Amino acid sequence: MGDSYAIGIDFGGTKVLAGVVNTKTGELVATSKKKTKQASEQQQLLRKLTIVIEEAVEQAGINFDKIKSIGIGVAGMVDRERGILLSGVNIGASNLKIAEPLIDHYGIPVKLGNDVEVATLGEMHFGAGKKCNNLICVFVGTGIGSGIVHDGAIYHGQTGTAGEIGHTILFPDGRLCNCGGHGCLEAYASRMAIARQVVAGIKRGVDTSVAGEIDENKGLLRSRTLSQAVLDGDNLVTRSVIHAAKFLGVGLASVVNFYNPERIILGGGLVEEVGLYFDVAVEELQHRALPIPGAAINVKKAKLGDFAGIIGAAMLAQNSSDN
Repeated sequence: MGDSYAIGIDFGGTKVLAGVVNTKTGELVATSKKKTKQASEQQQLLRKLTIVIEEAVEQAGINFDKIKSIGIGVAGMVDRERGILLSGVNIGASNLKIAEPLIDHYGIPVKLGNDVEVATLGEMHFGAGKKCNNLICVFVGTGIGSGIVHDGAIYHGQTGTAGEIGHTILFPDGRLCNCGGHGCLEAYASRMAIARQVVAGIKRGVDTSVAGEIDENKGLLRSRTLSQAVLDGDNLVTRSVIHAAKFLGVGLASVVNFYNPERIILGGGLVEEVGLYFDVAVEELQHRALPIPGAAINVKKAKLGDFAGIIGAAMLAQNSSDN
């Protein structure tokens, strides 16, 4: 049998990125990208999806009849059965029918998943999760999300919201989290948490090389900036990174003790850029986990980087048919 192709789409708050993916090999054949705006009308958002789909296929140099399905990973809550984006705060859309109009337009299966789910699918099929049936993918950036693979399939949970590791609670009366709760892992271990700790140090008069790089009101600091600061020996940044990484290790140890997965995959910009963060988190995990599951756990960095989402999204229809 010949090659099989699908479209994978990463639909975010600032951009929509589409790619033609060989679903047998995971090869990303071609891509297309468009910027998105929160204020865009829903029909404009759908129009941008068709534009990037068709541009990606044109760039791939193949006929559209070779495209077997379309998969879309979106940052937000989704209804997988009906193909609807229920709430996408970063996208500025809610109750947006995505699958139905694309099915009507192209006449092929269209599947919808959230962004972490599809990135997990990508790693499971073609990345650091190959040949592993029980694993957790944890992605650390502005927030922290995770995907669960159980018996070789994505586990969604009773309400389809399984994997919210960033909102597991460390301290009931702890820091306020963006979710509105208190003491969540995300409030202590994310890139945003590191940035806020750096801001607190700056306000206390602590010197740091990143003072001119940080948005003190929003607490925004790029992973690459953090990486360079650590390499340059910036004491405030280094201490803040270690502090956050230890909390991630604590959270991961709880996952190991409770779920006993075969493998944990760590990804996202902070993990990719800041080696110290990964190393400290793994060390803390191994220190905190129960001896038997802790000794058996295998921790790897994600392999697919920025393209995990579109490669995984392209596998959504395939994954559905397999299960």
